[in-house]
Amino acid sequence: MASSSWTNRIKATLVGAGLGLAVLMSGNWWNIYTHHVPQCPAEKNCVADFVTFYAAAQMIRDDRQALYDLERQQIYQNRIAPVEKVLPFVYPPITAAFLAPLAWFRFSTAFLLLTLVNLLLIGQSLRLLMRHLSLSTDQAHWLMLFTLCNFAVHGVVFYGQTSALVLFFLTLHVLAQRQGSRAAAGVWAGLLCVKPQYLAVPHLILLVRRRWREFVVGAAIGSLLIIGMFLWIGFDASAQYFQLARRMVSADSDWWNQWRGMHNLRVLVIYALPEGWHAVAWWLLSAIVVAILAWFNWPAPKHTEDYASRWIVNCLGLLIVLPHLFTHDLTLLIVPCALLLSKVKAPVPLAIGIGLVMLAILPALSSLVPAIMAVTLVMLFTASLVFFLRETDPLAGNVK
Repeated sequence: MASSSWTNRIKATLVGAGLGLAVLMSGNWWNIYTHHVPQCPAEKNCVADFVTFYAAAQMIRDDRQALYDLERQQIYQNRIAPVEKVLPFVYPPITAAFLAPLAWFRFSTAFLLLTLVNLLLIGQSLRLLMRHLSLSTDQAHWLMLFTLCNFAVHGVVFYGQTSALVLFFLTLHVLAQRQGSRAAAGVWAGLLCVKPQYLAVPHLILLVRRRWREFVVGAAIGSLLIIGMFLWIGFDASAQYFQLARRMVSADSDWWNQWRGMHNLRVLVIYALPEGWHAVAWWLLSAIVVAILAWFNWPAPKHTEDYASRWIVNCLGLLIVLPHLFTHDLTLLIVPCALLLSKVKAPVPLAIGIGLVMLAILPALSSLVPAIMAVTLVMLFTASLVFFLRETDPLAGNVK
């Protein structure tokens, strides 16, 4: 009884911490809503990402052949907010197509609508995870606390980011595989093309596990949407996109490609090695992680399969190999968090619950302790891989 009382007090305290974080970051939302610029007084060229998204939504509708012309992008952005330098839109045209409906509204209204859509997508993702993973009340409480205290989630909501859409598609994809819904798993995997960097690993897993129907459906949907949109904007605009994309992947110093804000293998390589080794080391380490994921997902006898364990490892591996993993992308940690909670017997031990909340808050310290989140994700990937492999007896072939 005393233990339950202490748990409730800690949960109440964490709710207050999450709400406090929301209040703290809401000033940024209000600034973008009213003045079209975020709160970043220390930076000379302070541009909200949503300005870029909104300008791209207008351009895909009115001027699609100039979608990746930086001069035209700056003209459109200057109509929204005064920008000294263009903040390039470097997503593929399919992403601009998803954003296109925002162009029907004025900037502030569109920003408000995206905020509401993000909240709905995050809420629906939580609801689906809690229902399909059969989380207990206590497990659901800790999942909601992880979300409420999640610095990345607040970044998505209060900065107008698009990672909630990726979270929603990834949630549906993972749950569809759990339910054995083959066509649906392929559809949701294909729709991850909204941010194409998320496409490769889920489709590799489908291929390795010989889920031919899901792989074909996902690859077809992703390819048709991506290629179709490139054909629609024309050859010249497509060529400009690939020039920008190449620069985004290879450059470490552009102000709009701030690698210090990333949390992946790439940032660890940049910090740890001389510049000449960055590309080679990053590709090599990424290839190793992908090979590990392929081996880990190799089909095994059904009685040894552990769906939750496998997808915790898959999600963490996916995140650390992404070319660009910024704070708002860490919203996707909601999926492995829910899977971990589903493996823990209720009531959830306080150490695990508090540990998850600390992980949710950790990205806020990145400016003080560079790469702390990247190191943490790599450690979690390694630990989860080792721990979940030890659950299976290599001699008997049974789950312990």
